Amino acid sequence: MSTILMLSPIILVAIAAVIFILAVKSRDKKNETQRKIMQSGDRGELKVQQVLSNLENPKSHYRVYHNIKLGPDGEHTNEYDTLVVGPNGIFHIETKNYGGERGGIIDVDSNGNWILHKKSGYSKIITNPAGQVDSHEYRLQGFLKKVVGVRNLPTQGIVVLSCDNITVRYNKKFVNELTVLGRHELVGYIKNYKSGKKILYPRTINKICKNIESMNDMAKAN
Repeated sequence: MSTILMLSPIILVAIAAVIFILAVKSRDKKNETQRKIMQSGDRGELKVQQVLSNLENPKSHYRVYHNIKLGPDGEHTNEYDTLVVGPNGIFHIETKNYGGERGGIIDVDSNGNWILHKKSGYSKIITNPAGQVDSHEYRLQGFLKKVVGVRNLPTQGIVVLSCDNITVRYNKKFVNELTVLGRHELVGYIKNYKSGKKILYPRTINKICKNIESMNDMAKAN
């Protein structure tokens, strides 16, 4: 009995050590997964930035911003992957690298749920980006009204799928109101976009861009 009692602390320490090691491995695995997701997202954003470089030449009428924060004030902002300001509208773009490099299929069911089927055979439910786009639209409108002092300008949210080998299939009963494009469709869509007859004049574009840069310069300073 005394031997068992003597061994008990050793056993407890051993059990605690095993639990600690398992917890560390679980944490490291989670961190590694998160790191890979972030790297994949960064690669996707870089692909989209390369496509949009066509709008950033000196003769272009568009201004392009990547990885910026906007909102009605400095305390209430959203982070945007990309924002394009041009004579025919203001486009906030959310980049998704679903499928990674190999690609796959996204099925959108009748309830708006997104299911990603990878080419490896693995399937999972992914978050419908509509909520994120709506949030960005809300913050952008707040920025335009309260910071820039302009209203009723044409704005358009876009989800861009950076992977070339991804296909989206919609259930026939689902009414899709979200603009989802492949990255090679993006520039053409922006240039040909029309929302009524509203035009952003150079003075308005300069005012918007000046405030975008000012808000983000302050954010970096803090």
